[in-house]
Amino acid sequence: MNNLYTEANVKKKVTTKDTMIKFAVIAAVAALLIVGVLGLNMLLILLSVIGAVCAFTFLPRLSVVYEYIFCDGQLDFDKIMAGEKRKHLYRLDFENVTIMAPANSHALDSYKLNASKVLDYSSMEKDHKVFGIVECAGEKQTLIYFEPNEKMISFIKQKAPRKLSEY
Repeated sequence: MNNLYTEANVKKKVTTKDTMIKFAVIAAVAALLIVGVLGLNMLLILLSVIGAVCAFTFLPRLSVVYEYIFCDGQLDFDKIMAGEKRKHLYRLDFENVTIMAPANSHALDSYKLNASKVLDYSSMEKDHKVFGIVECAGEKQTLIYFEPNEKMISFIKQKAPRKLSEY
């Protein structure tokens, strides 16, 4: 039997929110350090050192790459933070998929209104080709945005041709 396997990676755009979080954390650590040094308060100096270590550890995790893995009718979504820590986000089985179409397609319009959960695993870049998948599990509809490559689209078309809307 022919196993269909492919994967794609997409780097998430750095948003204004991410930049503001970085700025706020760095400013808070710097303010703690300055106040601690000027007031000769060892507790504030210690808190600023702990804050700097936490910032050094957790701020790189705002750099995110989404990885999509398609294997014989299942599509896995993973998040890779700072190029080293992987987190599994979602597994989609194409038996439960209603439709897959480009995000700007009118085929998804009614699903956008009725989706109980919307997941965005795209790069959030304006010029990228984003697709939407609607998964129905019972009464719940989940709409997932992602950016597959051409090989993944062709494999999905082979595995579930009626679920892929023409683009």
